Formats: sequence, C-alpha cells, structure tokens
Amino acid sequence: MAKYRIILSIMGIAALVSGQCNNPTSRPEIRSMSPQDRARFFSALEKIRQNGELDRLSKLHVDNADTIHGHPVFLAFHRVFMNDFASALNRADPGVPVPYWDWSLDATNPISSDLFTNSYMGGNGGGDKGCVQGGPFANWQMNIDSPHCLTRKFNQGDSIAPFWPPEALLSMQQTCSQYGALSSGIENGCHGAVHLGISGDMSTMFAPNDPFFFLHHGMVDKLWYDWQMMNPDTRFQMYDNVNYNDPAVSADDTIPGYPNMHVKDALDPRNGLCYVYVKSGSSEAAKRLMQEVNRKSGQNNGPSSTPTGGAPTPKSSDGGPSNAPNSMTSDGPSGAPNSMAPNSATGSNNASPGIGAAATAAGNGVPSADSAAKLNELTSQVSRLGGNGNDRAGASAALHDQQVDFLQNVLVNGMTPNHGLDMASAFMNRHNRFLHRHANALLMRREQQGETPGMGLGDILTGLTSGLLGKDGVVGHLLQGLGHVVEVLPQGLTETLKAVGSIAEDVTDDVFNILNLPKVDLSKVPEKERQIPYVAMLPDWWYEHNNLNATYAAQLHNQIHDMIDGYNSIQGYVSPATAHYLAKKYGSQ
Repeated sequence: MAKYRIILSIMGIAALVSGQCNNPTSRPEIRSMSPQDRARFFSALEKIRQNGELDRLSKLHVDNADTIHGHPVFLAFHRVFMNDFASALNRADPGVPVPYWDWSLDATNPISSDLFTNSYMGGNGGGDKGCVQGGPFANWQMNIDSPHCLTRKFNQGDSIAPFWPPEALLSMQQTCSQYGALSSGIENGCHGAVHLGISGDMSTMFAPNDPFFFLHHGMVDKLWYDWQMMNPDTRFQMYDNVNYNDPAVSADDTIPGYPNMHVKDALDPRNGLCYVYVKSGSSEAAKRLMQEVNRKSGQNNGPSSTPTGGAPTPKSSDGGPSNAPNSMTSDGPSGAPNSMAPNSATGSNNASPGIGAAATAAGNGVPSADSAAKLNELTSQVSRLGGNGNDRAGASAALHDQQVDFLQNVLVNGMTPNHGLDMASAFMNRHNRFLHRHANALLMRREQQGETPGMGLGDILTGLTSGLLGKDGVVGHLLQGLGHVVEVLPQGLTETLKAVGSIAEDVTDDVFNILNLPKVDLSKVPEKERQIPYVAMLPDWWYEHNNLNATYAAQLHNQIHDMIDGYNSIQGYVSPATAHYLAKKYGSQ
C-alpha cells in the first residue's frame, strides 16, 4: 500500500508539471476562508494522516533533510513538497482549498493570532510530553520519526517570540535581485522564527507532522512567488547559488526526493504546478507605508538615493536593486556576509582602536571564563565591524596578534577553572563548515607538494589557529567587507527612517483600510503596544542542524533590530502587524 501511495504521488506531481495551466488554483490566507472551507481542509488533513500520506511526507522530509536545508534548492524543494502535500489532500477530497498563513500579520504578538485557537489550529501542547490537546488535531498520534503524540512547546512558555514584520520581509524582497540572496535571507532569517516559536514537532526534521508546517511553508513559498512577481519576465526563470557555499547549480538539477522533478519544473507555479496566491494585504500595507517614508525622508533630506525598501537606486539587469559584485568567490565562508555595511550599531566607522582594546583585554593568552566572555564579546564586535579597509586591517591584525596564544592555550589546557568551557569547541561548532574546507585545502596542498600530513599537536594547533584567527581565517573573513556576498537587507535604512519624523494620520488610516481592519484610536493605545518588538535570536543548534551560518544570521538579526529601531522612531508610524494586533484587541471598543 505504501509503495502504491508513492507511485500515485509521483504520477500526480508529474502530471501537474506537464504542459501549460489554463486554470490555476488559488491559495488563500487561511483566515480569509469560510468556516466551511476551513472545516473541509481540516477534514482532509485528518484523512491523509489516517491513510499514511502524512507519514510519507514527513519521512521524505527527514530522509532528504541534509540536502534541502542550507543549499540553494531550499525554496525549490519546499515548493514541490508543498505541491505534493496539495496533491495528497486533493486525492482525499478533490478540490479542497490549500491555504497559507501570513504569520507576518501576527509578528507583533503571535500568541494572539486566531490560528492558535481551537477554531483554527489549536494551541500549545500540554502535559509532560507537550501533546496537542485542543483544536482539530487534538490527540493526534504520529509515526515519524517514532510513535508519539503531536507536540507543541512554545518557545516562551505560554507565549511565542515575535516574527519578522511585513516591513522587514518587503525590504528583503526589494533588496534581493538574485534567487540565492532571497533564499539565503529567508533561511537564515525569518524561516526559523516560526518553526522554533511553535516548536515541539515543528523544531524537528519531522516538522511536517504538524499541519502548521504546511501553512508556514505556504507563506515561505509566497514570499518567493511575490518576489518573482516583482519582475516576472526574468525571475520565474532565475536559479543560482548566490550566498551559498555550493558549486554551480542549474535549473536542470533534480529535486531531492523527487527523481522525476527538476528545479526548472518548480520555478513558475503559474504553469506546471498550476497555482497562484491570493493577497493577504500585509505586503500592500507595507508598500503604502514605505512610499510615505520615502516621500518624507526625501522632503527632509532632499532627494534620497536609498529607498526604504531597497538598495541604492542603480538597477541590475533584472530590474532589481544593484548588488555588485554578484557572485561569491571560493574564499568566503559558507553563505555568510563577511561584514555588515558601515556600521550603524557602533555609530562610527573608525573601529580599529576599540577592537584593538578589546583584543588586549581578552586575556592575552590566559584561558579563563572571564577572558572567554571577553573573546565572545570581541567576536561579536568583529562580526558587526564596518569602516574602511585600514580600520578593518588594523582590527584584524590586533585580533590575530592578541588571540593566537589564547586559543592555543585553550586547546592544550582547556578552560580554567571550568574545563567544560572549551572555546575551541564552541568556535568549531559555529564555523565547522569553513574549518572543514580549510583543513581539506591544507591536506590537498600538502598532497600536491608530496608531504605527509602531520598529525602532531603542533599541526593541529597551527591549522586551527590559522583557520580561526589567521589572515585567511574565519575572523579575517568577517573583516573583509561585503565584497563577495550579495546584500539581503538594505544599507542605510536606519538613517533614512530617522529622517522621516512622522507619518500622517491618513496614511495610518490607509493601512487599516488595506487590511480591512476597524480603525483604532491610537491616542488611547499605550506607546509600548504601538512599537514593533524585537525578533529573538535563534539558538546556534538550529543553524547547525539546518546547515546554516550563525554569523550570517546574527548579522541579519542586528540589521533587523536596527530597522525596527528606525521604524519605532517615526511618530505616528504603525506597522501592519501592529495594526492587526491592535484592531483585534481594541477594534470593538
């Protein structure tokens, strides 16, 4: 029976990609569906759980986990996977709607979303195991990866940390002019916050056990689709490895888990896969706000060359913002921007004196818990470093000179007094992909030169210290600027936002109207509730398990916080996510 289901699935997918599509299916935001259509969707989900299709999908995701995360095929695989899910639902109930969840509308306070009520998807898990006990999936028993109840364990106990708001998503879409830039930005940025916010099964590779997975990845796929629609003449054919540490890719590549599917079959869902997305209003409301922000910043500062949602005005050949150079050399770490743009966080481009002082204070080779903490702080400063080449070179030299002895002593002696604090291990866990590449390159050079690879302590220390702190090491790459990596979020946005001053009330009214929300008297709303909250940093293990780069993610995280600070500084500004939350809380008053 299981083999029969797999054959049906492959035949169904193959049928959908053959030829043109005259009547594409519409995928709605789940809250726009009628109660009857939602009930029908939930019933079809129960049917594919009972007939084993949901197990098949979860197992397929688990079996291909290492090749579909942290690689350019991330978006393409999940588009095909989502269509496989839609086909399974339609075999259970022909014509059943397949919705997505625009979680950016719930970004301000996710737990307040209707989706976590029993009328929609049910809420947090309960009991020692975190079993889902309410809503349409209460007491579901799952088989993948082993028999267990469907679990959810919200990442803030009874609450969920904020998601990326619509402004941040639109800024990313408007900044990225190449497929890989968008894919890497989604993977290292907004994607994980939803998985880990809900957690339980959703934080594992068998996340498809939870129907939230498909609603979430419907939104992820819509982010790609909306980006493609910004320049449909070119972007529905675009596929590349920008910002990934992968060899050259091709649209003729096979989709992992789907031997009869190629990337090119997934690029344009309007044809082969035969569906389109229904707008939720979040992106349209964000665009209205950005238009006003650009207008006001231009009034206050003269003509602005840096639009709020994108990079400087020169355009690339595909019509998107220019991000030259647009390819990654073999020197860069895996998918990681090597620095941020001139650093708004430090407030100064003259960073080398501060870095040098931090390096000196970090222990001068004395391994201790205190010096480890200082070295961590130093690494954080380095990852945010901006400035000119001399600043970066000075900082790099200071870092290298002051820290080689420290790292060697840690490797030899461990941390004192607590040997469990091993900085070398921590660095290796964070940068293991780069270190593997560095070690392999070293071995290849020795083999070419006819040398026997040494295995002594000196070789290990030399290799690791060079890989981490040498002029070609991880930290050095963090200091070399954005020369090898395409932008994912816009430079100079915080300064643009701070030049705005205020937003007129009629623009705020437009936001409520676009989202079809009741107007709220904002003068009666506490200031704190009108602010966009910060997005939580995800744990390092998430990036490691998904083949991602924690340094890259940290840089995106810092940029998002700078962006949020900028928006929150505008008097009268109300994010679409904030409007959605406030209308739900105060709209009936």
